[in-house]
Amino acid sequence: MKKSKQGESARPGNVFQFTLAGLVVFSLALLAGSSAIAYKLAAANQPKLADAFAVDPKDKTRSIHVGPWGELVTRDIELERPAEFLTEEVSKPVPETWLFANMKPDDVKALLSRNGLTVAQVAAALAPEAVHADASGTTLVPATDFLFSLDAATRSKLSLSLAGTGVNLYLDYPFIFPGGTIDSIYADSRLQPDDVALLKRLVYANGNAWQLSDYPALMSRIPTVDRRVAMAKVLSRQSAVFAGLVIRPDTDIDKIAAYWGNVPNVRFTDVRPLMEALKQVPEGGNLSLFYLLPKFARDRLYTFPLPNQPGDPIMDCHWSTFNFSSETPDNRFNNPDFAVDYIRKNYYQISAPSLCGDILLLMNNRNEVKHSAVFLADDLVFTKNGNNYRQPWMIMHIPDLLATYPATPPMQVVYMRLKSN
Repeated sequence: MKKSKQGESARPGNVFQFTLAGLVVFSLALLAGSSAIAYKLAAANQPKLADAFAVDPKDKTRSIHVGPWGELVTRDIELERPAEFLTEEVSKPVPETWLFANMKPDDVKALLSRNGLTVAQVAAALAPEAVHADASGTTLVPATDFLFSLDAATRSKLSLSLAGTGVNLYLDYPFIFPGGTIDSIYADSRLQPDDVALLKRLVYANGNAWQLSDYPALMSRIPTVDRRVAMAKVLSRQSAVFAGLVIRPDTDIDKIAAYWGNVPNVRFTDVRPLMEALKQVPEGGNLSLFYLLPKFARDRLYTFPLPNQPGDPIMDCHWSTFNFSSETPDNRFNNPDFAVDYIRKNYYQISAPSLCGDILLLMNNRNEVKHSAVFLADDLVFTKNGNNYRQPWMIMHIPDLLATYPATPPMQVVYMRLKSN
């Protein structure tokens, strides 16, 4: 999953662990506001409906897919965190801190040596002023010069070996730039060339993606608040999907109701009047998918959460997935044991999703569920990619979602369905 912000407690997101065979044994066989548009012909030369909703073959961000869900029109968009949500990391960057729980300095030294650091680099990392050891373990505040001294190969080996161990939130949840998105970051006109050069020194490869774990070090080297704000916003960019249904005069609303109306806590009777109204417009209209989602998803879609306060639930992917249809969020899904038991009792495995509300699970080679999301329609899922307030709730294409979770070997995708469906 992705990363967390400075100032948050250093706690990784929930990880579920179980084998596929075990799943079978336990019954696995077991926008925002409306974008509704209603218009009619006012002149003979106005565009027809077919033209208004036609997909330009040169526009790769927009497409239409017809299925049991209706006539789904999507447009790829990009979300960035509001500037108001950028806090300590831009106003007063704090040093990067690594916590090695239950490890003595000599254990940390051996760990760093095993993962590609030279004798000189280990000595620089463990400079006396950078190390504090007590009964709980060893805290390391690596010097910024040391972090920038690592080459890409060493940084990659070290960062990937420490990921998921709770050493640092940015190591557990790095910025991930799948495919060619890193090039669009480098080319963003809001960034100063010197700041791009700093970024290039800190990113490292992970499969077909690039990652950034030394975000605090990057912020500490950017000299002004304005430039740090620009970098933070550009790095926060998330690929998402804006989706809706085309409602034409001949649209079969009953067919749409059969698909979307079975989602718990979606009252299709509330949406039908608007659909019927759009059918009466000669050229039809476009209805945001926002109207067809349960309240939990509607209230959060395309928004970023506020920073967690003490006692708040961990708003990670699993909490979001299994509360998708909840009237009131159930915070027991923060407990991995509860969530695993809930899956075993209430879901069974399917070969591919075909109903809104089916679940997507990403499992690593240690049989841990690293991510979960809710299938909506076509290749779209409702997802929150991390346990922190830098990650919004959004709709994504499944291939784009998979690209944000690079792993070697690749993660296995498992689909689940409620037994009641």
